Amino acid sequence: MSGTLSTSSRDELRSSSPWASACWSRYAPRSGAPAIARCGLARDADDGLVRLAVAMPEGTVTLANLDDNGVIALTGARPTNYRTLQVKGHGAHRITRPEMDQLVVRHRAAFVDEVCAVGLARAAANAMWSTRFVAIAFVPDALFGQAPGPAAGLVLGA
Repeated sequence: MSGTLSTSSRDELRSSSPWASACWSRYAPRSGAPAIARCGLARDADDGLVRLAVAMPEGTVTLANLDDNGVIALTGARPTNYRTLQVKGHGAHRITRPEMDQLVVRHRAAFVDEVCAVGLARAAANAMWSTRFVAIAFVPDALFGQAPGPAAGLVLGA
């Protein structure tokens, strides 16, 4: 399953980690509402899928929506420079990837370093990241710049 992002969009996405991320799921009949959840470890893979870890248990409604319709918007920001991107996609589905545990640990360490660099205490930064998660993958359709900055709302790499 190949994603539809251009090579420059894929490069932009790959260069943006570590993100402070959230994923949004569209309204679905089962939950009755759209939902947002903290997540991390957005990784663009050679197969064209983006993989991420959705924090649990707060991601329960988000996962239910993704199970129902697979539509996702992932927003991520780097705290040290406010670089913010949004990836919109489809086909979101749960995955089992044994290496995700190790990748989440590395992402968490990088994220903690990132937020500590802007003045947050290490203990508070560690408390922001869930130790439980569910891994998902999705097909990215478009990459957008987000506020703040001149690229806010623009499709990147088109």
